[in-house]
Amino acid sequence: MDLPPQSPAVAPQPSFGAQPERIEILAAFANLPDVRKASGKRHHTALCLALFTLAVTAGKRGFLAIDDWLKCYRRDLIALFNPPKSRLPSYSTIRRVLLKLDYEQYSAASAQFFGIGPLAGETLAVDGKVLRRYCQIWCMASS
Repeated sequence: MDLPPQSPAVAPQPSFGAQPERIEILAAFANLPDVRKASGKRHHTALCLALFTLAVTAGKRGFLAIDDWLKCYRRDLIALFNPPKSRLPSYSTIRRVLLKLDYEQYSAASAQFFGIGPLAGETLAVDGKVLRRYCQIWCMASS
């Protein structure tokens, strides 16, 4: 029995020429308050939090690792987010945003963005390792 010839699978190619109307990760953090002083603000809190979230999701731990990540993907991030004057915030700016951040609001916004929610009857197991990791993150943000 002869099978008909199969055409190669064609995957749709993304169009990089058109800018998206809305970037969802920026929208997720858009309503978080910015409590930094008004003078000297160059970058929106939403952009700083989006970059931080993406870097941590990419496995970057610590601000120097985040800085390396920002430098490696600078062109792509500028093309994606289109920041004012084509400048990304530095890791120290992101750190300053994190120092003033209400972590409950950030946690709720990021959980909503990633679609994470507790299931009915679900319990969270929190042991010493989990608590230690949260303390390390908090200490990194506050130092």
